[in-house]
This record gives sequence, C-alpha cells and structure tokens, in this order.
Amino acid sequence: MTDAPAPVEVPLRKKWYRTKTFNFAIGLVVTFGCLWWTYSIIAEGRPASEVFSEIGGAFAKANYWTLLPIWFLLFVFYWIKAWRWRMLLAPLGDFRTSTLFPPVMIGFAFNNVLPAHLGEFVRVFVFSRQQRQPFTPVLTSVILERVLDIIAILGLLMLGLLFVPDLKDQEDIQTSMFVATGVVSVALLGAAAYLLWTKPFVALFEWCLKWVPLVPASIKQKLAEMLEQGASGLSSLKSGRLLAGLLFTSFLQWAINGVVISLALRSFGFDMSLWVCCIVIGVTAFGVTVPSTPGYFGVIQFCFLLVLQFFTDDKDGVTAASIYYHMAQWIPVTALGLFYFFRTGLHVADVEEAKQEVAVSEDVSPTAVVTDA
Repeated sequence: MTDAPAPVEVPLRKKWYRTKTFNFAIGLVVTFGCLWWTYSIIAEGRPASEVFSEIGGAFAKANYWTLLPIWFLLFVFYWIKAWRWRMLLAPLGDFRTSTLFPPVMIGFAFNNVLPAHLGEFVRVFVFSRQQRQPFTPVLTSVILERVLDIIAILGLLMLGLLFVPDLKDQEDIQTSMFVATGVVSVALLGAAAYLLWTKPFVALFEWCLKWVPLVPASIKQKLAEMLEQGASGLSSLKSGRLLAGLLFTSFLQWAINGVVISLALRSFGFDMSLWVCCIVIGVTAFGVTVPSTPGYFGVIQFCFLLVLQFFTDDKDGVTAASIYYHMAQWIPVTALGLFYFFRTGLHVADVEEAKQEVAVSEDVSPTAVVTDA
C-alpha cells in the first residue's frame, strides 16, 4: 500500500456507479415489497389506523427489562464472531480477539447503513489497512465465515423442523426446506473438494468456464486466480482440532441469536420454544441475503411473520416483536461500529475509493467482491 493507486478510468467508474444505483433500486423494491406484504397480512381488511393502534398497544404492554440480557447476549455473539475470525486468520498471524472485535463491529455497522451487504468489504478494508495484511487472504477468511454460518444455520433450522410438533403436518414446508438443504449441501461438498483437492478442482473449474458463453475471458481468468489465491486461506481448515473449534463457535453464536429472538418474543407475551426460534433464525438469516435497503428493514418483519403465523394468530404482536428485536440490535451495533470506525481515523471516502478500485481492477460488480450468506 505504499504506491499510489492508479487512477480509475472514467467509463469503468460510470459502470460502477450504474451498478451501485441498480442494486440500490432493487433493494428498495424488495424492502417495500416485504413491507407491503407484511402489512397486507396483518391488516386483514382493517383500516391502517387500527393496525398501527394495535401495534402501538403491543409496544405499550411490552416488557423492556429484556433489553439488558439481549444487549449482553449481543456482545457475547459478536465477541464469539471475532474469536472465530481469529482462528480463521491464524495462517496470517496471531491476532488478539480484542483487536478483531472493532473491525467486526465496523463491518456490521456498515451493513446497517450501506446497501448490498458492503459492510463486509469495509471490515476487510479496515483490518487490512490497520494490520498491513494482503486483501485477498483476509477476504477469503470472511468467505469461509459465510460457509460456516450456512452450516450452523442449516443445522439449527433442521433441528427446529424436526422438534417442532406443529410443523409435522406442514409437509410442503418441510419438503422445501429439505430440498434447499440438499442444494446447499452439494455446494458445501464442492467447497470440501476445493479444500482437499485444490489443483484438480481449479483445473476442472477452469475447464468448465471455457464452456460458459457470454463471460469475458478477463473475468474467467480473475475467477481462477481468486480460487488459487484463496486456497492458502482454506489450509487452516485442514486441522481437525481447528475445524472443530470453528464449528463449535459457529453453532454457539447462532444458538445465542436464537435465545435473543426468544427474549424479544417473550417481551411481547409470546412463549415460543427455542426450536421455533431456530426456524426463525434460518428463515431470517437467508432472507437478509436478498438485496434490500440498508439495515434489512421490512425483510426481518416479513421473515418473522412468515414463520410465526403458524404458531399464533396475534400478527400485530408478532410484527411489534420483530421491530423490537430488529431495533434492539440495529441501534447499539450501528452506534458502536461507527464509534470504532471514527476512532480509526479513516473516512467513508477512503472506503468508497478502495471499493471502486477493487471492483474496477476485478472488472466485476462491487457486490461480487464479498460473498455474503
């Protein structure tokens, strides 16, 4: 990072901004669509004034003492996430968890205020700049995080589907979930093949790319290079002890998130089992991967109602509980993450410039720079 970055060509810069604008527009459509669907379900023909009055009444009766344990569990959740990232970064050096915690919070804060899940890019950028580490291996560690998250979320989702009696008769839901799990399992097997047989996997990938039409040769070459460069980061998973630690922390942090959901629901009088909350985790976690406006507004409410309508008729209360759960995280995470970011001495303009440089140098959409799950 000692050399001055090469100037970005104007046509490519315009292309980057067009992509950014398009992604934001898609996010707006998804968010307003989720909000409208949620409202149409809870309204059931009632006037808007009555709907909002019922939601306001649910907030008036809520137990806000649950905020204290929720905030404590959120701190534990993100600290474990930083601890897991430390294990993934072991090939690059021995970093302290307390050193990694601020970049983690910065990333999630910017996910709350930037579109297209670009907070992960900010996390990688901040850590790479502060610790003088190469960008690609750090990015690979974040991609590995997503793979581990998928494993943990799917595991909890499957447990929820198996242990919730009320869903035994919902064969269509269980079937669709098992199909989705199978698809992701195939992807995970591909990741395992990439880890164990990297060179043959990359060779097969390059051979398959030759038969893909309409993809420029430069992009095909970049994808192959990223696979080869990322293999060094995947070497950390070849340790059985380390892999066990990574899986344990992944399941632990998402189980904690399930307890947070349970506390939020109890605040509004819903006594849901932890298995039901595991289903909410699974649906919500995959729901927020869909492009939406920053902070996932509307999407989280949609996912809560999508699941919990099978367990209660109080849709107004469920909507209020989802807003409570959402804001109990969004406000402290955003505030703490932005606090850490401003302490770094960096500026948002630095992130924007780096993001454009990476996107243009790869000649791909900036949303493709980080794989999010």
